[in-house]
Amino acid sequence: MKDRPNVLFALILIVVGVVLLLNNLGYTEINLFFYWPLLVVVFGLHSLFQGSRNIGAVVFSVFVIVLGAVLQARSLGHLAINIGRIIEIFFPLFLIAIGISLFTGRSAVGKATTAFLGGVERGKNEAWQLESEAYFAFMGGIELDLTNAVLPEGETVLDLAAVMGGIDVRVPADLPVAADGFAILGGVEFFGKSGGGIIGSTRNAQNITEGQNRLLKIRARAIMGGIDVKRI
Repeated sequence: MKDRPNVLFALILIVVGVVLLLNNLGYTEINLFFYWPLLVVVFGLHSLFQGSRNIGAVVFSVFVIVLGAVLQARSLGHLAINIGRIIEIFFPLFLIAIGISLFTGRSAVGKATTAFLGGVERGKNEAWQLESEAYFAFMGGIELDLTNAVLPEGETVLDLAAVMGGIDVRVPADLPVAADGFAILGGVEFFGKSGGGIIGSTRNAQNITEGQNRLLKIRARAIMGGIDVKRI
């Protein structure tokens, strides 16, 4: 739901305004500074329930919620731990959460192509046979042009992962596509519908009808990178 971020922001402003008003009128003495970690918790909850059921996005959202809860407990004096110790604990957990996000989001496909500090191009101005395959861009870029690709009957799965890199996919206008993806400190976009930021996810399905004999499924994960799927 596109309006959810605006609604959430509006509710936060209303709550802050009400608390400030009550403080100024002398009814309460609430120090909002002590409750700033709740914003981290709210952000994690929003990411968790924004509609995606991608395991990777869920894992990272839970990580953000736990981090916010720990910071809130410390801010209120319920947990005696310094910021340095929190960083020592949560930075490795951050890396573990990213690793789990990449691992759990992966589709079971056989072939794999990697762009490491370089670039990979497929299908530019030439016919080629598209098969289920995993594409991984690490500090590099991948461009897939499917306008001249020949798809086999049944489902064809493209597993896309970009870490500090980018993947661009061009899809024919009439091709049935079901796409699902999430991003951590990056962005994913399917036919103009995007998700990104600290944590974001999106999905899009187009031209899917009963009885069709071909379907392209796209699974995308972007960590500090970007993945863009567009129609030609």
